[in-house]
Amino acid sequence: DVTTLAEEISKLEADATKFEADKKAADEQRKKDRAAFVAESTDYSESIDALDRATQSLSKENYDRTADGAALLQISNSVQFPAQARSVIAAFVSMADGSTNEASPEANAYEFQSGGIVDMLKKLTDDFRGNLGQCQKEEMNSKHAYDMLMQDLTAQIAQGKTDRGEKAEAKANLKALAEVLRRISLGFGSQLTLSGGGFR
Repeated sequence: DVTTLAEEISKLEADATKFEADKKAADEQRKKDRAAFVAESTDYSESIDALDRATQSLSKENYDRTADGAALLQISNSVQFPAQARSVIAAFVSMADGSTNEASPEANAYEFQSGGIVDMLKKLTDDFRGNLGQCQKEEMNSKHAYDMLMQDLTAQIAQGKTDRGEKAEAKANLKALAEVLRRISLGFGSQLTLSGGGFR
């Protein structure tokens, strides 16, 4: 009857309002989740880049310096020597570092001590890459869940509009029929006119 249809229409309208509110809340949450992902992934990416550069820089220094080379290097950095003499000594040290001397081994004045740091940086880089991968996976799952929710809410809103339209039409038809029956029951049947396939 008309009262039942009115109640059903009212419920459909309330559901539509709720679905729209749910959709808006999901949109806002998705924006927050996306912003958090961008910030976190950018942080990891920048950290990985910095760690890679630090590892490469330290790895370039991964060789031992001979005692003669180290002593000459100290001299070439001393301000007590003229600039021209320092540049000649520095050039000689760089040539000596690149040469392959097969003479008897010489005691090293300085041995590379940063191997442990390089290993630690590599491990930290691997950890950050793992965290970045996990962060990206969580973002992908969050986006998928959001897309599924939006699809469901959009379908429910569309179905609610269809159902409401059908029930509103049925309610209008029932009201028209009730009016016709009322007129008939009051003896005004002769005042009925047929117009466009319906009663008026």
